[in-house]
Amino acid sequence: MTARPPLHLTAAVMLVALAGCGKPGEGVIALEGATLIDGAGGAPKADALILIRNGHIEAVARVNEIRIPQGARRIDLVGKTVVPGLIDAHAHVERWAAPRYLAWGVTTVRDLHGPTDSALALRNDLNLGAVIGPRMFTAGAMIDGVPATYPTATGVATAAEARRAVDQRAVAGVDYLKIYTKITPALLRPLLDEAKNLRLRVAAHLGRTDALTAARAGVVSLEHMAGVVQAAARNSGAYMRAHDLFLAGWTTEEQGWAALDSATLARTARTLAQTRVAIVPTLILHEMLSRLDNPVLLTRPGMEDVPAEAHSVRDVAGLLRRSGWRPRDFAAFRRSRTRQYQFVREF
Repeated sequence: MTARPPLHLTAAVMLVALAGCGKPGEGVIALEGATLIDGAGGAPKADALILIRNGHIEAVARVNEIRIPQGARRIDLVGKTVVPGLIDAHAHVERWAAPRYLAWGVTTVRDLHGPTDSALALRNDLNLGAVIGPRMFTAGAMIDGVPATYPTATGVATAAEARRAVDQRAVAGVDYLKIYTKITPALLRPLLDEAKNLRLRVAAHLGRTDALTAARAGVVSLEHMAGVVQAAARNSGAYMRAHDLFLAGWTTEEQGWAALDSATLARTARTLAQTRVAIVPTLILHEMLSRLDNPVLLTRPGMEDVPAEAHSVRDVAGLLRRSGWRPRDFAAFRRSRTRQYQFVREF
């Protein structure tokens, strides 16, 4: 009498057999005919064929060089260009904007300030696919000195408060930390110490700490190139005092770039590069600030579908009122652009 195989073994064999009966192109997408810029530094590849299986690139070739599996989903991209997904390294992500990132080719965003609860909720929705948009990493609400510049930030005045702010974000589940303009070197040391213990990296938008001090202390990134002018200037005190008020600090720092000579910029860039800190220059932001006096700014192509309630994007008039910027300020900002570009090239 022949013994029957166990039921679970029979089921497993059937599943294997059924799997083997699937179409060879199942789960495969074939992108055909596009020009491919692969990011490796070579020339663009015309008439590219890209095979994607279950979300992963399996093969790249020219059209007709390799066979497309039967049953694959074929997408004609003749006349289009394919590039790697772009990363927005400094963003303040709002839910309404999530699909726009993908429309512009941005597949990953690094969010650097927002109410912690809502930022984490959006991150989770995006990363789980519940909302269409890019992959997102977030710092939650930033850590600032006192009084905090923004109501959603956490203001700290002592080492104990700095450590506690780090602990709170670690418990919440942020991906890294962001510090803001009123953090002094005395507050930076305990904050970085606690962050290191909890394996959290720190991004820095500086004001009252210069870039070189922050980089040597262990921040991993310098946002907006903030703190570079303080590190390069002969008298950094004026810049640091200006950051008691946010817009005054930004104005003074933005104007200060124009006063730096080429040799000083090159020396500062080399010294910073030796620390291995990353620079997130956000050059487009500096460019936009220098052109906020342009009356067609809000009517340019690309603004049509930005909702009216998106004040962070649309309220240019409010920003100009708060800042008090005049034509001479915009002229100074534009003079600084050449130096900012030079610094990035040197770095």
